[in-house]
Amino acid sequence: MATLHLAARAFLRRGLRQNLDHAFAEGARAACGTVGRLPDVRPAYGTRSFQASAAAQADAPNVTAQERPASSSEQVLLHCDWMNRQLWYDQLRAAGVPVTWPDDVLDWAAVRYAVGWNFTPAVLGKMPSLRAIASLGAGVDHAMRPGLIPPGVDIVRIVDPLMAQRMATWVLWAVINFQRKMDLYGRAQAERRWDKKIENLKPWDNGEVRVGIMGFGAMGAATAALLRAAGYDVAAWARTPRPASPPPAAADAAAGASGAAGVEDVPVFAGRGQLRQFVERTDVLVCLLPLTPETQGILSGELLSWLPRGSAVINAARGRHLDEQALVTALDEGRLGGAVLDVFSTEPLPPDSPLWSHPRVRITPHVSSITDVPNAVAQIADNYRRLVAGVPLINVADKAAGY
Repeated sequence: MATLHLAARAFLRRGLRQNLDHAFAEGARAACGTVGRLPDVRPAYGTRSFQASAAAQADAPNVTAQERPASSSEQVLLHCDWMNRQLWYDQLRAAGVPVTWPDDVLDWAAVRYAVGWNFTPAVLGKMPSLRAIASLGAGVDHAMRPGLIPPGVDIVRIVDPLMAQRMATWVLWAVINFQRKMDLYGRAQAERRWDKKIENLKPWDNGEVRVGIMGFGAMGAATAALLRAAGYDVAAWARTPRPASPPPAAADAAAGASGAAGVEDVPVFAGRGQLRQFVERTDVLVCLLPLTPETQGILSGELLSWLPRGSAVINAARGRHLDEQALVTALDEGRLGGAVLDVFSTEPLPPDSPLWSHPRVRITPHVSSITDVPNAVAQIADNYRRLVAGVPLINVADKAAGY
């Protein structure tokens, strides 16, 4: 009997591992859909060996990382005040990008490429020859403020399956934290209280939990794939209708035949006309939307009132998506059961914010999907060489759409 028990456990572990591997692969393919197929998805996770997409490699300029532009005085502005700013500087330099700090720019009029976060009009106004800005993260809302970016200047973002994996696993943790009432178990531990009544010996099983993901781009697709692989009832909402999914490749079809879950059959609600229907079928609402004028404040008091009583809100997108006071009110009134928040309208979150001490709120300090510096540097360097060679850049944001 013991041998059979061990064999059964090993079989279940293998099946779950296969499903999760396939889910991460599906999410990564979706995340990289705009730049082509990842040559090998699984090794990309947990490593620092970013490989350019097939589409990028197909028309990549014949310029190596060691080569320099014709002008030896070429400088690339690095505009960043993050705590790891020196790491960015060192790695970009090592990758062949001649970055320099603002105080060290020799000729502002000659700068064609700028890398950074939260550019100001004063800084951008010094660079009349600017052709492209590379964001240090997946989000580009910091560069999309009206009138900030001069016409003719491209904004390029980071598209990284490792960041998508980090987001997906953070969301999975947040869902489980609410689903299995882990905060209540934490309080019981702090009180040295052995309490099996927290879940009344009847956990809320994965297949019973309806997770709704707002935003079905890179992060959203990877998150949906992981949650589907773990057995959750997943749906998504997008601002615009999604195009039909292409037929799976032979390898993917084989994986699907083994029972692995992807994102092809995730129902996607679209547009404001289907938003309420989507929210009303959701037990755990996950916001992964890009921040645009259209999505700012979308998690309003009205939208929160559409959720079933006792539902939870998870926000890992941008703080300005959420009406924080409306959330606190819904929690205090018992209409919502909990919230897990990684982003806030003001960051760092002020010490006097009621969110800090609210018993139904779990806070993390904007760490759900930290930019992976080596992978990002590889993409920024690739685009720098493309700009120098005069070929199209990759991962260019759509200014009209706002992301």
